[in-house]
Amino acid sequence: MKKYDIALFDLDGTLSESGEGILECVRMIFREMDRPLPEEEEIRRFIGPPMFESLKRVGFDEADAKVGVEIYKRNFLKTGIYKNKVYDGMIPVLEALKAEGVRLGVASTKYQAFTDRIIKMLELDGYFDIIGGSTSLTGALPEGEKHRHNKIDVMNYVIDSLRQSPDDRVVMIGDTKYDADGAAKVGCDYIGCLYGYGSRQEMDEYYTVGKPMYVSEPSGIRKCILN
Repeated sequence: MKKYDIALFDLDGTLSESGEGILECVRMIFREMDRPLPEEEEIRRFIGPPMFESLKRVGFDEADAKVGVEIYKRNFLKTGIYKNKVYDGMIPVLEALKAEGVRLGVASTKYQAFTDRIIKMLELDGYFDIIGGSTSLTGALPEGEKHRHNKIDVMNYVIDSLRQSPDDRVVMIGDTKYDADGAAKVGCDYIGCLYGYGSRQEMDEYYTVGKPMYVSEPSGIRKCILN
């Protein structure tokens, strides 16, 4: 029996182990733009939030951050995207949730085109009813569609696409403070993945509307969602 009608999954650090490829491409930004590379702890903070915001956080102005984003996108498509792999034990979880009628969505701040491609490359597209990513800072959108530049934007887009009733019970599954904050801001329950790239301390701090559930491996997600 299901406890939730809708389950939203983050991508990096939740569905897929992707840190190696992301960090490799982040370092390329600094090399190509001839900028000093931040400390490793700071570099690791690039996993999760939008790349544009991360570059601004380390001192890039808006124009240089846009250049950095384009460098990242080019290199990620060339090499980084292929260093993704699904976490062991995730496929049986998705299968079980689908079998119980839980509507599944991906809610990632990775660019939509990258998110689509990774989900398909990992052969996960058959499990999800909708795949949501962030929109380009400069690209045009289909008529009637709004830009999505942060986790809250993406989550609301995915929830609105999946919701069939105002009473639908929603849970967000993620691994960083951005996921926890997004869940708090849209008012849904939260499952924190301790096997990912964030920390329990940060997720506790940013999930301000209740007590998060935590799992140390993908199989725990099933236990949180299904009775």
